Amino acid sequence: MKKKVISMFLTACTVSVMVVGGGSNLVMADDAETVTLMGWYDEDDMNPILEKVNEQMDGKYVIEYTYVANTDYNNVLSTQLASGEGPDIIMDGTNYPAEIKAGNVEDISDYDFVKEFNEAGMSLCSADGKIYGIPSYGWFSGIWCNASILEECGVEIPKTFDEFVAACETINEKGYTAYGFGIADDSTATSSLLGYLENSYYHNNEEANPDGTDFDTKFALGEVTMDGHINDCVNKWCTLVEKGLIASESLGISCQEMLNSFKNGEVAFLHGGPWQYTELKESGVNFKMLPQLSETGENEYVLGGPAACFGINVNTENHDGAEATLTALASVEVQQAFADANVGGTSYRSGVEAQMPEEYEYVADIINNGNIAFPSDRWSVNLPSQSLFDEFTAQLQGVISGDISGDDLVKAIDTKADSIRYE
Repeated sequence: MKKKVISMFLTACTVSVMVVGGGSNLVMADDAETVTLMGWYDEDDMNPILEKVNEQMDGKYVIEYTYVANTDYNNVLSTQLASGEGPDIIMDGTNYPAEIKAGNVEDISDYDFVKEFNEAGMSLCSADGKIYGIPSYGWFSGIWCNASILEECGVEIPKTFDEFVAACETINEKGYTAYGFGIADDSTATSSLLGYLENSYYHNNEEANPDGTDFDTKFALGEVTMDGHINDCVNKWCTLVEKGLIASESLGISCQEMLNSFKNGEVAFLHGGPWQYTELKESGVNFKMLPQLSETGENEYVLGGPAACFGINVNTENHDGAEATLTALASVEVQQAFADANVGGTSYRSGVEAQMPEEYEYVADIINNGNIAFPSDRWSVNLPSQSLFDEFTAQLQGVISGDISGDDLVKAIDTKADSIRYE
């Protein structure tokens, strides 16, 4: 069942609600209690997972899921929580540490199921030795490659940033779009930049950054600035803009439009991730997944980490139902459903097997070695990292439009961080 929800606050947002009763073999009790959950994944993606959740609860409880568009989600959730309301189960991603900091989610350290998740999966869900939630699955992003276009253009799989730029220039000369971005409704350009920083500043660059990933902790605490440190890497990445490989026109193109162009064989490289795998597979395009851009091509990383995290709202009026739902979300069956729905993603839950299809041959070792990281997750130790990620996105759009420079972007990030640090 799906209906539109209209309120004074939500009329400008894309919002819909569905109640999932489970598969045909699941009998719901007449007095089944509703447990509310809100998220940015659309109903088609969540339905099979929520059916598994309801199966685990034997018909005693039923999930009412509210979809809110990703662009509106943070405002909707924060407004609800600030008024002491919100869904019974709080779902959040990079911003989950902010929910912990604000006291919005319960301490679940004593629940047995938390022991079934490895430490990496709890990176966004824990603080000060306590656990406040569980992850769904591990996401990563990279660069989709149309192998047929590369072969036609006589281009080898690029291993370094400079090789990638050269490959794109050759492919453009052959009449294709080399590097496709749909930035009108997506932040993949930001992920591309952060992926390059992960490979070429935080790792593999001890001369410029001897602190490694600890630099982000110092930055979040206000001990160092981005300006004067990441500028060279940011400006190197901006070569993609200066050479027209990321065109200003992409600011008016949606992610789906660019994905369609990739599926139609018009685009050689497309920044994305496993959430697009099924659609690409069904299109018949000859595609591969490549790692994030790297200066050296060695010790490579992909951008990623725990995806959505789930916790119990401290203000829930249905604590038993919320506890049963969280227990179900932590089960092998539901965690396996998350893994199955995100082909190529990883799982942090023991007993779950994640698929690694043949199209991931260039990133399989990287993922298996655990070289998956996200700078934004590290900022969360002392600031609402989603807010800073959004600032990166806004400033990077200015770079792509030609209104500001890479150095301007870096200074703006420092200014934003100064205004949102917790301490």
